[in-house]
Amino acid sequence: MQQRFVRILSKRWIQVSLGILLVLLVVYLLFFRSVTLTPQAEKQLMEQLEVTKDSYQLAPFESDGCSGGISKNWNTVVENYAKLSDSFSEEYVDLNAVPFESACIKHDRFYHAGVGGYAGRLEVDNQLRMEIIQYGIDNATVIQQRTGLATQEQAIRLYELIAEAVYTGVRLGGAPCTEETYAWGYGYNRGSCIKE
Repeated sequence: MQQRFVRILSKRWIQVSLGILLVLLVVYLLFFRSVTLTPQAEKQLMEQLEVTKDSYQLAPFESDGCSGGISKNWNTVVENYAKLSDSFSEEYVDLNAVPFESACIKHDRFYHAGVGGYAGRLEVDNQLRMEIIQYGIDNATVIQQRTGLATQEQAIRLYELIAEAVYTGVRLGGAPCTEETYAWGYGYNRGSCIKE
């Protein structure tokens, strides 16, 4: 009975987590002006970033884990569900961070310096997406057990969906010169650029 409860809770937890990701993306797109939709618009911002790099030194590296509130919300969800069930707490005790958070921090290192222009940014965003999918492939058995999904393929598909949501978020919201802590080149002048 308790295992069934944990499986139902785990499935619900995945649904809630994906829901949170989707809501965060929608809210971001609706209320923040830092969305860049065209390569031409981003090219102008990349040029402003280069001017800013000439005027400011690169600040020491900082990361918030997976940006856009993903790491913060992940921790909140895990903490809240752990209070509801001892078995959930035992099963997820090692997940006090987003499972692929190391890929996000690696991604942040590239964003911090903002080197390589549009192509460089596209490359590291694709790399992040692939690392999240690879995490799903490498850990499909554990993901399947924790979530109660029927097959390993479903576990991998779950991480494909997560990877696509994260990729879409960084492509739309991570352009330079947005004054966001996760903007491309945010290590210079806190993501704010000098206009030519």
